[in-house]
Amino acid sequence: MINTIMKKSGEKAYQKDLQRLDYSLLSSQITEKLNISYIQDNSPEHTLDVYYKDDGQSKPIFIDIHGGGFISHDKEVNRLFGNYMAQKGFVVFNLNYKLAFPVYNVFDQIKDVADAVDFILENACEYNGNLEKLYIAGHSSSGVLAVAEALLCVSPKMRADFNIPERSFKYSGVLLECGLMHFYKKSIAYWGMRNMVFPTGYKNESRYKDLIFENNPDISKLPKTVLLTNSKDELNAMTYHFKQVLSNYNVENKLIDKGSDGHMGIIFKPYTKENIRIIDEITNFLGLPFSQI
Repeated sequence: MINTIMKKSGEKAYQKDLQRLDYSLLSSQITEKLNISYIQDNSPEHTLDVYYKDDGQSKPIFIDIHGGGFISHDKEVNRLFGNYMAQKGFVVFNLNYKLAFPVYNVFDQIKDVADAVDFILENACEYNGNLEKLYIAGHSSSGVLAVAEALLCVSPKMRADFNIPERSFKYSGVLLECGLMHFYKKSIAYWGMRNMVFPTGYKNESRYKDLIFENNPDISKLPKTVLLTNSKDELNAMTYHFKQVLSNYNVENKLIDKGSDGHMGIIFKPYTKENIRIIDEITNFLGLPFSQI
């Protein structure tokens, strides 16, 4: 009963978040290819959108994963952000994945993201994507998915645990925006979330243990990582927690604690002067000082 209520609450939050998007701010200079299937099963949860300047110039690839507590939301909430990042000079791939509860779980989502990435690598050249410059972003709950995806490139153990083939590519950088970076906060809400998004017996699963990042030594192999939060972000403490994890493993990282729009506000309002400065700070740290806007 409680799980069903939480699922419906997430769906209501999604509808409310859609109302925060001002589509008049979408740039007509950006080509948008929407609802492309990365798995041919006719599921909208296995689709992605592509945003890019169709000018024939090679561009870094930016893979974007929406949040929603693992149980709700859709790539549509990241559309403004994706459009803006395309103006900054990226080819942006904005992903859907199977939502957790009542059938699927976080492990399924990690596999979905991996399948989407395989599709992206096979088709990136069609959109002027540069396979040598690959970046990934996870927002809120999908901070976990983004880190897991990056680790699958550098961790043979995780590839074995998740049944992912050996990879010949790596990420150049990771962006974690107001990330939910661990599951074990002591509260009724997190107890409910864990039981919704993981299968029975998950605590004994090697895949779950891989996601307790402070105990996963392969974290040391992550590329440059940006952590974004602000004082109004309810997951602010988790961002600081994960920064310490990264620093303990000597991962080059930058924590940006700025902004006034609260949890994931930069996703809904990337065009404000404040958020433009923040995004410039992110791209500068990652070695991508674009100034196309």
